[in-house]
Amino acid sequence: MKNTITIHIEDKDDYTSPYNNHKLNAELLSYILDESKGIPLNHTIEIKVNSPHPFSKPEKNDFIEILRSNLGEDIKENYLEMKFTYIRAVFLFLIGTIFILLSSFTSIHELISEIALIVGWVGIWEACYIFLFDSIHNRIKIKKFKKLVNAKVIFNENK
Repeated sequence: MKNTITIHIEDKDDYTSPYNNHKLNAELLSYILDESKGIPLNHTIEIKVNSPHPFSKPEKNDFIEILRSNLGEDIKENYLEMKFTYIRAVFLFLIGTIFILLSSFTSIHELISEIALIVGWVGIWEACYIFLFDSIHNRIKIKKFKKLVNAKVIFNENK
């Protein structure tokens, strides 16, 4: 099934950032991401650009390149976040394991041993939660960004 995100561009400079003409306007990118939220991952996405002014072939290619490059940067950013989240999870798992081992070998005081055991299990639980649940959220975002990168862009110019 195909879903369409419709964009209206009044002026050709409306889609670029006022600070960098090689970046997509932040409001436009936010709009595209908001419009894609309700689209299931198994559906294809089509981006329809309405404009009262005709776009030349290089301008169309420029728009598509800027759109895909910005979304590609978002994909890289999400992969970077996932990497650091996984590093944090491994670190928490190791700390949790160390605390559990410490609790089993510590006979100094029963209270200290119990606290170490609780801290160890909390660390392991948090690591498991990150691997099992947090990664799903990031993977869904990455799939959505990839769908948008591969979306067909159609220009509808009202001449």
